[in-house]
Amino acid sequence: MTFRKRSISAASHARHWEAIADLVRTLVIGAFPIISFYLAEVAMSLTDAAFVGHISSKELAAVGLSMGSLFPLLFGAIALVSTGGIFVAEAQVNKNHLEVKSSLDLSLWTCILFSPLLMFGGAMLPALFEITGQDSSIVNLSSQYLNVVIWSIPPILGFSVFRTFVAALNKNSIVFSVSLVGVVLNAVLNYILVFGKFGAPALGIVGSAISTTVSSAIMLALMALYCARRLDYRFSLSTYSVVKSFAALELLRLGGPAFGIGLIESSQFGIVTILAGQYGVNFLAATTIAIFVSDLFIVIALGLGDQLTVDIAAFAASGDRVSCRKLAIAGIGLMTLTCVPMAAACIFYPNVLVSMFLDSSNVDAASVLNISQELLAVLAVFLFADGAQVVLSRSLKGLRDTLVPMWIAATGYWIVGIGGGWWLANRAEWGGIGLWYGLAAGLTLSSVAMGFRMHFKVKSTEI
Repeated sequence: MTFRKRSISAASHARHWEAIADLVRTLVIGAFPIISFYLAEVAMSLTDAAFVGHISSKELAAVGLSMGSLFPLLFGAIALVSTGGIFVAEAQVNKNHLEVKSSLDLSLWTCILFSPLLMFGGAMLPALFEITGQDSSIVNLSSQYLNVVIWSIPPILGFSVFRTFVAALNKNSIVFSVSLVGVVLNAVLNYILVFGKFGAPALGIVGSAISTTVSSAIMLALMALYCARRLDYRFSLSTYSVVKSFAALELLRLGGPAFGIGLIESSQFGIVTILAGQYGVNFLAATTIAIFVSDLFIVIALGLGDQLTVDIAAFAASGDRVSCRKLAIAGIGLMTLTCVPMAAACIFYPNVLVSMFLDSSNVDAASVLNISQELLAVLAVFLFADGAQVVLSRSLKGLRDTLVPMWIAATGYWIVGIGGGWWLANRAEWGGIGLWYGLAAGLTLSSVAMGFRMHFKVKSTEI
């Protein structure tokens, strides 16, 4: 009898781990194209920074300041418009195809309505830079860059909606192909327009902004064409008639806090970038490099998190709490595996990472390199916490839980992270490095709190 019980127990454990392995495999396959999307967005900014950084440190600092300040608005908006993916996943589980298309219409209308507001906010950023005492030459370069790159906001948001739509339908392999096209095109256009190759004028930082905007527009066009031809979805201005008012209110109820989370979690780096400018152009350039390096890692957490949102929403719609919990654990495990090599690179190979953004012949290169090495060492310490909070907040979003995570994010990122960093930098007189230790503390607190929230949310019956 004992042997039989052990055999049954062993078989049960084997099935348990097989089920987890299947979930992990499905999560990886689904998340990879989404990671490629975020990687494409980061790669475009990295490409912009890499090309203009070979002009001078001021251009590099201007791009870093501009994108570091614009990204909070952009990522918050992406979180808002992609909330419709929850509705698409739930409708797909219930085989309600009309509701699937209606949810996509709603998300695209949200893009149309919010894009002008975000573009206006982006155009006003140079005024904020002046108020915060940034170098006047940096402000001028940032203004030139932002006046063009804000036109990439509508296509980026539209692409995000289509990307969430195909992910919910398990058709997201196209995302990788389109993202790859965007990255390559952006690099080619940067080379031509920044340096004036093949007879084109040398536009410098403006040419870099044009490259990003054109590439984003083409990515949206390719994704819309795919959805029209392969998934039989076509958007037109008359589709407002099928958008249900209660669905719009629900999207705002969930998407509003989701926007807040995206804004808060990404704005901490934007605020640190602005504050870094008070410690000199070289420290600002080094901060730009360190943030871009962190972006290379965080895109993995973002991809995993967004796929977890639609997968957990689907399991929650069918009442499967066990799979929701297993998926969240799998996401944390996968994120941890990617964290280790990136942290090791920050500690042992900082020069290699920094060399992607700096021309060693520049007069300020040595100073920027030394500061970057110090910042990358701090970054290595909090990479896990940063990735964990991203995965957990988006897992909770799949459970339609966005309000409490928003307050957790506000407390951890702004009060502890920004407030604590400012205190360390100024009151404790640690200098600019104090800003980064504040980030480490805020992200750690937020990831722990999100973990507890996820644990109790999955255990509760309100799923």
